[in-house]
Amino acid sequence: MKKYFYTNGVDKIGPFTYEELKEQNLSRETMLWFYGLDNWKPLSEIEELNSLTNSIPPLLKFSEIINTDNSNNIKKDFIEKVITAKNPKSRKKSKTLLIIAAVLGVIIFVGYISIKNKKNNMLYNSIATNSYKTDVDFNFYVEKFYRDIGNYGIFPKKPKNQIIKFSKLDQLDNATHIHGLSYGMNDDDKIEIYINPTTWDKFNKPMRYFLMYHELSHDVLNVDDLKNSPSNEGKLMYPAIFTYESKTMDDFIESSHSLFEEIAKKTKK
Repeated sequence: MKKYFYTNGVDKIGPFTYEELKEQNLSRETMLWFYGLDNWKPLSEIEELNSLTNSIPPLLKFSEIINTDNSNNIKKDFIEKVITAKNPKSRKKSKTLLIIAAVLGVIIFVGYISIKNKKNNMLYNSIATNSYKTDVDFNFYVEKFYRDIGNYGIFPKKPKNQIIKFSKLDQLDNATHIHGLSYGMNDDDKIEIYINPTTWDKFNKPMRYFLMYHELSHDVLNVDDLKNSPSNEGKLMYPAIFTYESKTMDDFIESSHSLFEEIAKKTKK
């Protein structure tokens, strides 16, 4: 009988039979694995579990409701309905409604950004306040990172302000599945990285290198995460590094050097 595993971002949970899996608190984005799969996959991408996926309603996020594309679609539908009104008085009313809708849209968007920034600041303050130094020589990874990118002709400014500490991310709201966070992106004057100690203890050597180089690429090279899609699996900036348990140091070297080579080509253009 086939057995399934899923992960909460830190631990592998299972095995479960299909019937047992249905009783778990899963989302369409939950990463699963079973014997026969080369890599972990989101539940929604496993064809044989479509019946389970279809029984789970998709996540409804406020940010998705008011993002640019959706806002444009809502406005477009609203405008089309208004313009089709044949009565001139209706058209005058429609212009008023259109202005009101636009103002409300701006207010909602500004409010959302304000709330989001406030939550991000609160999370940062919690992480920084609860961070602590460790015996782990994080500077070893930093120095090696700079030597590696230097081999590709990449010589970014090396900031004097460097903070790399442990912080118990898995004990903070909104950070329970985060293994590392960097706060120096687009700021050439600092490297600021916080690593979840539980993650560090569980990660093997290649995964630790993947994690450190991933965060340093954010802070030093200002590189964004890749989309969490199967086509990006194995790359350094793939966000689901916890799935890299089977990766070797050779995999890490190939992945990191591939990114550095890509950045070097863009720099020379």
